[in-house]
Amino acid sequence: MQRGFTLIEIVIVVAIVGLLAALATPRVAGWMDRLAVMRSVQEFHSFYNVARMGAVYRSSRVRISITPDSLIAIAEGEPDSVVVHMSGPATYGVSLQVSRNVIRLYPTGIGLGAANTTIVLQRGAVAESLTISRLGRLRR
Repeated sequence: MQRGFTLIEIVIVVAIVGLLAALATPRVAGWMDRLAVMRSVQEFHSFYNVARMGAVYRSSRVRISITPDSLIAIAEGEPDSVVVHMSGPATYGVSLQVSRNVIRLYPTGIGLGAANTTIVLQRGAVAESLTISRLGRLRR
């Protein structure tokens, strides 16, 4: 007696695995989109907090430039210096829509003309909106 599987048994197993993979793919893609957006939100949040604390610590105005490819905070002064530089949300395939590309912060950390700046991070059907108030607070 020989041990092994018949061709029909192997085809049935492969068909079942293929069916399960086809059913799981959209759900996994949604999870991946959600994770990418959440990571981009967390990185933007930490970037903004570092820039804001940099303004307070250096006692100088900080100019924040927001682009899909990079996030840059520059302390304005006699020689401008970079406070923090991070890659943007495009690194994770997340699109960025922002109402103001440049935000300035006072040395106290309060926003200078940043009133109600809206930042929308989106990938696929998942989107997250952030708002920077005129006081410089970042809210989800």
